Amino acid sequence: MDAARLRLAVDARAAVEDTRGIGRYLRALLRRLVARDDVEVTLVVGRLSTWGMRAALERILNNHRFNVSRGVPRHADVMWHPANGTFFKSTLPAVATVHDAVPFRYPHADRRHSRRDQEPFLRSAQTAAHVIAVSKFGADEIHAMLGVPRERITVIYHGVAPSFVPGECRPPAPLKEGEYFLFVGDPIAEPRKNFDMLLQAHGLAWPQHGGPPIAVAGARAPEAAEVIHAGNFGDDLYSETNDALRNLYRGALALVMPSYHETFGMPMLEAMACGTPVVASATSCLPEIAGDAALFAPPHDPQAWSESLLRISSDGDGRALLIAKGVERARAFQWKQSTQAHLQLFRDVAAKA
Repeated sequence: MDAARLRLAVDARAAVEDTRGIGRYLRALLRRLVARDDVEVTLVVGRLSTWGMRAALERILNNHRFNVSRGVPRHADVMWHPANGTFFKSTLPAVATVHDAVPFRYPHADRRHSRRDQEPFLRSAQTAAHVIAVSKFGADEIHAMLGVPRERITVIYHGVAPSFVPGECRPPAPLKEGEYFLFVGDPIAEPRKNFDMLLQAHGLAWPQHGGPPIAVAGARAPEAAEVIHAGNFGDDLYSETNDALRNLYRGALALVMPSYHETFGMPMLEAMACGTPVVASATSCLPEIAGDAALFAPPHDPQAWSESLLRISSDGDGRALLIAKGVERARAFQWKQSTQAHLQLFRDVAAKA
């Protein structure tokens, strides 16, 4: 390995395919890595057209300082698998980011489907020289569910894009500033997001309806009188301005995160950075990431959640305190520091090979 310049190969497919948390994570890091003079980045795209992928990746990363390859280049110092699984065979020393252990914690009812979901994770656990976890909670799960020794796991937190700051907002119609709750994710495809409980809690808080609606920013939303589908936002695909999602955060009465299982909770920090208070489940990684900057309620207690929704919508002083704490908490999570920690780990793994 060149002591000054690391040759890094990356499974880059999620950068163009995934508009959820993993894609946002990968794009945020790649934008910073390809801009550095001490890293030579090769983006591995599999069987896809390298010409077409190069054009797409140049637009996404706003940079052309990278190589594109269908397979893993032999000359690289280390291979990074950033999307849970290991999908490219290689003799290079490898680092895998495992974002969660969902296929093991909540396996599919069909065994064949479940096995197919789990296999890429198992390859990462068995073949990666080192595994990145995105929280201490996530590290515990990787150790418990995948059997990865703790000495092969490093926790590196995500950052918050610099565009997520307080300011004026223009939420899309029919939403009105300060008059809706915001839910970010797919409440239908991911039961662990616990949206049904949230609806139940909303009904307890406002039994005659008329309460603040729940705006869903995600692929789809349930058909319910109190739910408004605000759209599916992948606006970080071509820049980090995040205008549409930022407007939704800024305009919300609160972000609601009723999940009973998360390993980081990126929307929570993005909302805090925008000056939006957060109501979150008191479970998994959420207290670890939010600290004392969110209002917590048990994920299986709709009555407690209804009380929290009423409190966040009526307690002005409490909201102001959460807003101040949230903005300060979000400042502790920077992509610059996250990128540097990733790069140091890549160098350490390459040096030991």
